Amino acid sequence: MEMIYNKFKLLSQIQVKKREMYRKAKQYGLTDARVVACSQELDTLLNTYQKIQFKRVQLHSTLHQK
Repeated sequence: MEMIYNKFKLLSQIQVKKREMYRKAKQYGLTDARVVACSQELDTLLNTYQKIQFKRVQLHSTLHQK
């Protein structure tokens, strides 16, 4: 159950970070250091989400093999 909570919390954080990045890009331009830093933070969140999804698929696959 905790993994599900973390997944939804992470999705929420991703949405917030996306909106922040769009806002900064509009205000400062796409190449501004603040936008790039925000984009990198978003990348980290997305990578974490992808790892959770991969673990879930692995677990699902393992359970069905037995």
